[in-house]
Amino acid sequence: MTCERVEPELGAFHFGVVDEAVRSEVEAHLLGCQHCLRELLALKRAVETAELAPQPSPLVHARLRRAMAEELHGPARRVWSWWERPLAFALAAATVVLALGATGAVAVGPGRVPHALRDR
Repeated sequence: MTCERVEPELGAFHFGVVDEAVRSEVEAHLLGCQHCLRELLALKRAVETAELAPQPSPLVHARLRRAMAEELHGPARRVWSWWERPLAFALAAATVVLALGATGAVAVGPGRVPHALRDR
C-alpha cells in the first residue's frame, strides 16, 4: 500500500471505522513508513487536544444553531408584533361587516325576474 492510499484512510483508521482488509494493510504500511506514522500521530494529537484549543464565542454558537435549525426545519416562524394581531382581527372583522352589508343591500333591494321566469 502506498502513502497516497494510506493518508486518506488515517482518520478512519484512528477511529476504527475501516474494514478489516484496509486496517491490516494500513497497519502493515505504518510499520515500515515513518512519514505516515508521523501523520497518524499528528492526527491523534490534534483529536485528543482539540478540547484545549480556543473555543468559538457564544455568538458563533448561536449563529450556527440558528443556521442548523433553519436548514433542518425551514425558516423560523415569525412572531407577530404586539400591534399586528389586533390589526389583523380588525381588518378581518371589517371585511366580514362589509360583506354582510353588501349581501343585505342586494337582498333587500328590488330584484329582477330570473331569465327562466320572464317569458312565461
